Amino acid sequence: MACTWRYKRGFTLVELLVVIAIIGILVALLLPAVQAAREAARRIQCTNQLKQIALAIQNYSDTNKCYPQGRAGCDGASLTDAANAGLSTSGWDNSRSYSGFVQILPFMEQGALYDAIDLDHFWSSPGVPERIGDDTHSVAHQAIVATVIEAYNCPSDSRPKSVDWGNGPEAVGSYALCMGSNGPTYGWASLPVKVDNTGVFLYARKIKPRQITDGLSRTMFVGETIDGHEKATSNRWTAAARHQDSLRSTENPLNTPPGYGTPYTAYGYTTNGAFASRHPDGGLFAFGDGHVEFLNDSIDIWTYRTLSTRANGDLEGIDDTVDDTPTPR
Repeated sequence: MACTWRYKRGFTLVELLVVIAIIGILVALLLPAVQAAREAARRIQCTNQLKQIALAIQNYSDTNKCYPQGRAGCDGASLTDAANAGLSTSGWDNSRSYSGFVQILPFMEQGALYDAIDLDHFWSSPGVPERIGDDTHSVAHQAIVATVIEAYNCPSDSRPKSVDWGNGPEAVGSYALCMGSNGPTYGWASLPVKVDNTGVFLYARKIKPRQITDGLSRTMFVGETIDGHEKATSNRWTAAARHQDSLRSTENPLNTPPGYGTPYTAYGYTTNGAFASRHPDGGLFAFGDGHVEFLNDSIDIWTYRTLSTRANGDLEGIDDTVDDTPTPR
């Protein structure tokens, strides 16, 4: 019987290279679409989290007949400003100075965490007055400040969810409450930016719904922010101070990089107080009525600042209605 050999034909080198090239082209075409779809999903989740925070603030208001303070507690000469003449200064001390995000914990399904806090001595052990900058915690509060609240973290924010500057880990967030339109420039001028700003969330002072004459749908409550490059600007959700951590303003444009624009450096750190986002081309903001808007980087600065105020009037003729020269102390 004759023996026949059959040769199986395989790919030539040229054919193999063509196949690889086609696969590469398909990947190059599809990858941006996949990444865009993932970012769209993250943006939807971020929107829902901001709605949850705005709802928690509204529930706090319904319960307490006022909005949470941007920071519970105050310090320095601002307590004696003429604008605050009718306010009690009892308890306005640094050792209480926790953020508005702490105050809404019961309305974020975090009641047990809130109940574990000594609200009169948040940043220090009982009987030991400490400035917030010292960050000295009791053992119980160290565990609290290290607690990561997932709803406070944007899914597009890929940085570590806690920082450790030498006193143990402190959880961070991706959102900040809006103090208003007055930012670092007012701090340099020694004006009362902490308790006499144009927004809703201030030091010590509790703003009531009737004081928001611009309307809830036109007043920013919460916006996105990114970390800076030092302790004061790492956006710890339990901490609050002007232009940093969980309190921001709109003096500098949206997405001004950390340290740029008009920064504040008087205390040895650099912060511009700007809102910023990991989403491309802009950032998400929750308004007082609970709706969330994506504001583009190119938004007119006067419109942007007006949206951050509680009582600034119509957007029409904003150049005339924004007051950039408040009365000095």
